[in-house]
Amino acid sequence: MNPVCYLNGTIVPLTDARVSVLDLGLLRGFGIYEGITTFDGEPFYFNDHWKRFQHSARALDLTLPFSEEEALIAMRAVIATNSPGQRATIRMILTGGEARNGIEQVAGRETFFITAEPAVLLPKVFYTSGASMITYEHQRFLPAYKTTNYITAVLLQKKLKEAGAVEVLYSAGGAALECTGSNVFIVQGDRVSTPKENILHGITRKVVLELARGVYETEERPVPLDELLSADEVFITSSFKDIVPIISVDKKIIG
Repeated sequence: MNPVCYLNGTIVPLTDARVSVLDLGLLRGFGIYEGITTFDGEPFYFNDHWKRFQHSARALDLTLPFSEEEALIAMRAVIATNSPGQRATIRMILTGGEARNGIEQVAGRETFFITAEPAVLLPKVFYTSGASMITYEHQRFLPAYKTTNYITAVLLQKKLKEAGAVEVLYSAGGAALECTGSNVFIVQGDRVSTPKENILHGITRKVVLELARGVYETEERPVPLDELLSADEVFITSSFKDIVPIISVDKKIIG
């Protein structure tokens, strides 16, 4: 069956989905985004993703054109067509819609769409033997919100592939922050720590903290990059990567 897309209230063939060339998402990169995975056809922690989507929408003064229930129903329909019986990668995007005078956002003109495709999983060896990361000095604009501004992450993809790494870790002022699409954790003995400020609070990050509490001492706090490099263990979390152990950062062996 041909893949479909949910666009502004209607499910349409993906090949027919169109967004105006005057859309603020295209003209000015003005929009928000959620990346969601599925298990057994259901979006993982959808309610938490929706709450974060609302949080990002408020920050950009965007109006959500549909309710949480309507978005979930639409998402399930797209998943059932595009990735039946398989784990899926879902993208839910809201932009400012067609601009006035090329830059002004008009409430009610927002563009909302959902896509889904079979998930492309990381090699199993990354989970069994660990993976590597590289670092880059950068702090995202509006880091607490999931905007569509991925310029730095896109530009770093070539460097990432050349290094054979799984992720790029952003740092600023000597502090480890987050990766291009993941959160980072360190382990020292029985203590699990993760950065708290100037990052996006990931949904898988939240799940890991919930699972760890009561078993380990957990901390959300500033994590100096030097401390990360000397940690017993490092791992990253994301909706599309799950939990990946990191065994080297900038070719420095961890633990």
